[in-house]
Amino acid sequence: MPGTRPDQAVDDERAGSPAWWAGRQDWAESAGRVPLTLSGIAAGALRLIDRDGLGTLSMRNLATELQTGTTTLYRYVSSKDEVLALVADAVLSEAQLRHPAEGRGWRETLEELARSMRAMLNSHPHVATLFATAVPVGPNSLRAKELTLGILCENGFDATLASDVYTALAHQVLASVLQEPMDDFRTGGLGTAKSLTLRDFYRSLPAEQYPHLVGLADELTSRTAEEEFEFGLECLLDGVASRLRQSRTQRRGSQNTS
Repeated sequence: MPGTRPDQAVDDERAGSPAWWAGRQDWAESAGRVPLTLSGIAAGALRLIDRDGLGTLSMRNLATELQTGTTTLYRYVSSKDEVLALVADAVLSEAQLRHPAEGRGWRETLEELARSMRAMLNSHPHVATLFATAVPVGPNSLRAKELTLGILCENGFDATLASDVYTALAHQVLASVLQEPMDDFRTGGLGTAKSLTLRDFYRSLPAEQYPHLVGLADELTSRTAEEEFEFGLECLLDGVASRLRQSRTQRRGSQNTS
């Protein structure tokens, strides 16, 4: 095809890509001669990952989990990557996303969305890394995006600001979840002996070389992961409110001069 990279066809069909999902619009209903569905396969894979970790997922282990044969499993999915794409989208279905009720503004709605997404990912910690490697575009992801963008547009966000805010919020949530293990690292100690905490390490540094790290050792290590997330979320939404005011002011100015 003119203008197509040699590897583009392969890239476009990789598991979890838009083209891959487009060919599986009925994935939740698929069934064959055996009592399996793609949604059931995703649920079984998620149980396995939650219990034993992401590294234990294989087609053989998944077949055992589902009490079926590997050959049967391959009738539905061609690879582990396809299973992981289904798992990632299945997890997103657990987030409680609601259209704002009367009297609830965009900020309260985004706070609820961010906290719900974070709670959902924290309940499946082995899955969170899947969202750091590709943009999720499965049906549950698309519904969440559509709802959030609709709420923003209904509240006066222009197209650019609505898109940027959704992306920034998703990144804020994912970064918080991926850094969650740092909470144990920070409080549980460093090294094999686990006898030196991060706070103690900062305090032990040469004060003449690292005066601020030594002086702020308590402050740098006192917040929990949830407190850090809430602080970051508040700062993000404060910035969004400022951008929204600027956008509305600019639009009013344009209307007055036209």
